[in-house]
Parts: sequence; C-alpha cells; structure tokens
Amino acid sequence: MSQARFKRPDVAVRDKKLETFNTQLKKIDGEISALRKQIDQNQVSDVTQNERKKLQEQTKEIIKTQADLKNRRNAIHEKVKQLDGNIKRKTAEVNEKLGRKAKYSTTAEVKQRINEIEEAISSGDLTLVDEKRLVKEMQGLNKLNKDLVAVEPIKKSIDSDKAQITSLKEELNQLNPREVSTKFEETQEKLNSLQAKTQGVYDKRQGLFNKRTALYKKRDEIYAQIKKIRADFDGEFKAYKQKLEKERLKREEDQKLSKLLEEKDEKMGKLQEALTHAKLPAFSAEIGAIENALLVLDPTFEKPKRDLFESATKPEPVKKVEDADLVLVNKKEEFTNTAPSKSKKHKKKQQQHQQTNGHSHDFTLEPTLIAALAELEVTVPISQEQVETTVKQLKEKRESYLSQQDEETDKNIEKVEKQLAQLETDYAAKEQQIKEALEAKRAKEKEEQKENAE
Repeated sequence: MSQARFKRPDVAVRDKKLETFNTQLKKIDGEISALRKQIDQNQVSDVTQNERKKLQEQTKEIIKTQADLKNRRNAIHEKVKQLDGNIKRKTAEVNEKLGRKAKYSTTAEVKQRINEIEEAISSGDLTLVDEKRLVKEMQGLNKLNKDLVAVEPIKKSIDSDKAQITSLKEELNQLNPREVSTKFEETQEKLNSLQAKTQGVYDKRQGLFNKRTALYKKRDEIYAQIKKIRADFDGEFKAYKQKLEKERLKREEDQKLSKLLEEKDEKMGKLQEALTHAKLPAFSAEIGAIENALLVLDPTFEKPKRDLFESATKPEPVKKVEDADLVLVNKKEEFTNTAPSKSKKHKKKQQQHQQTNGHSHDFTLEPTLIAALAELEVTVPISQEQVETTVKQLKEKRESYLSQQDEETDKNIEKVEKQLAQLETDYAAKEQQIKEALEAKRAKEKEEQKENAE
C-alpha cells in the first residue's frame, strides 16, 4: 500500500539515456586502441635507448666527479687561507718581540758579533768611548740572543706552515677540472647527436600522444554525463527508498512502546516471583538438612514444628539403621566406615585382625546422610565414638543459621526490592528516550519536507 502511494523511478528511462553515451564510448575506445598500436610501433630502437642510457649514466658520474673536485679544491683553498693567516699572525708576533730594525735574524749571527766585540775589547787598542759603545752593543746583542731563542719555535712553526702551503698548492695543481669538463662536453655532444637522430620519432609519438589525450578528455566528458545520469537516478531511487523507510520506521516506532511495556511486565513478573522466594526464611534448606541428620544421629533430638512457610510436601527423614551388622552395597560405589586415606593393604590387615578376634563392629551410614554431612562441612563419623562430635557440630551450625536467619531474610527481600525499584527507573528512562526519539524524527521529517518544497 505504501509503494502504491510513492512512484518508483523508471529504470527503462535511465537505460535509454545511457545507451546513446555507451555507443559513443565504444567508438572512442576503438580510436584510443588504434592510437596505442601506432604509439607502440613508433619506438626508438633498443640499441639507441641503451646508448642514451649509458651516456646519461656517464654524465651523472662526470657531474659527481666535478662536484667532488670542487669540494676538494674548496677545502684546499680554505686550508691555505687558514695557514696563511697563521703565518701572518706568527710573523707579527716575532717582529713584535725582536723589533723590525734588528740587524741579526739568527743566534749564530749574534754569537759571532759578540765574539768579535769580545776580541776587540780584549786587544786593548780601543779608546774608552769605543769600548763603552761596544759594551753597550754587546748587552743589546745578549738581549737579542735571548729573544731569538724564545721565537725560534715560532719561526719553525712558520716554516712548517709554509711547507704545508707549498704541498697544498701542488695538490691543487693536480686537481685540474679541465680534463673532467672536456669529458663532460664530449658526452653532451654525443647525447645531443642521439637526440637529433631520434627527434623525428619523438615528434611523431608526441602527435599521437596529443590525439590520445584529446580522446581521453572527450571520453571523460561522456563518463561525467553518464555519472550524472546514474547519480540523478540513484538520488531519485534513494528518495523513494527513504519514503518507504520512513513509513516502515513509523510502524516500528509505534510498536516500540508496546514491546517495551511487554518486556517490563515480563521482568517485573520474574522479580515478583523472586521477591516471594526471598520472603521465605533464609537457610531453610540448610537447617532442614541439619535437623534430618540430627534425627538419625541423636535419638534425643526432636524436630520443631513450623506452620509458616512450610512446603506442601515435607522431606521425609532419613531412615535410621538399627541393624549393626548391615553393610550397604552400591552398584557403583561401596560406602564403609573406614577412613579414605587408609590403603587397601591396611584394610585387608584390619579385616584379618577382626576375623582373628572372632567379632566385628561395623558402623555404617546411609549414602544420603554422608553426602548431607559433607555438604554441611561437618565431620563424617566413621565410628560410634565420633557421632557425639558430629552432633555437636550440627547443633552449633543450626544455632548459627537460626541466629542469622531473620537478618539474611531481610537482606534478600531488600535486594529484590532494590532490583524492582531500579527496573521501574530504567524502564521509565527507556520510555522517555523512545518518546524523545519519536519527536526528534518527526521534527526532522518536517524539516526535510520543508527543504524539498523550497
């Protein structure tokens, strides 16, 4: 009924529009395929391509070599510049200590002059004025000699720097880039020659590429028109589906509240049933099991009568075994009064000992009673002497359960009542969420209808 109210977009109309463009596409694809064959046929030979590749690799190596040479020459220039600066600085230091007007530059020259002065003074042929002049000169020479000795390491360092500069300049002369540049120019000439030979092929291929590009562009335009037709149809179909979906959502949303209420009622019923069980006295099962065990083990014990919360069928007490010589035999398991930890060998010896003495004192319990005592975590008696201990433990557990019964019952009731309250709160919130979601969807639909109308 909803589909009848909304008109479904016609696929046949869309396919008829697409048929014309698909025919054009088929024709263009054929032309592109023919151009690809022509491009493949107009190829540069493998020999020429390999030669060009080899020359290009050589060019790369030459450029790399040129770069290396340049870096090495720059490094040498920087080193020479640094050494030259050191020489100038050290020379200035020497001149500052010796003075620029010093006649003698070595200690040997100074010592020779000092010897000459000493010989002249020793001869006694000098006048007093000449002798004083020579003594003063000798004092100056002694001072100069000390200065020359002090600057001797600096002079040696200067000579070493000069030697390094000479060596670096020789190395620089050996790094002549002219040979590499010549080789680069020759390689470029070969590449240019190959390019000239293959230019006709490249021009023809470029013309074919241009034609193919134009066909690609025309094909893309047709694809765009096809895409638009499909997109328009998809938009119309989407709008159609949205209308159907809105109708479906309306029906579903109308059912959500009723489903939510059914779910709530179901859970409330389970919790009400749980509350009924919680109101029963706590530990009833444990106390009943203890009292049934006491009826068997303690002849003086009387089970109290309870009128409230009694079940329709009261559990029957376990039958008391009167015959001391009776031994219970089960198809699957044998229950005896011997301790579980004793070995079979020990059991056999014990039986032989009993047969030797000529009498037997078997003590047995019903399997159900053994299981009940084990579940209550009390001592399971394996002899008459241990019964008193078991009875005492059972009575203590019974008193403990009875003392906690009212408190535990109240806790059980309170727990279920809290769950009921929480259930009411949760479902109230869920109901509110559904209502708000419905209102939001209705508002959104009205807004969309308004936009479509505009």
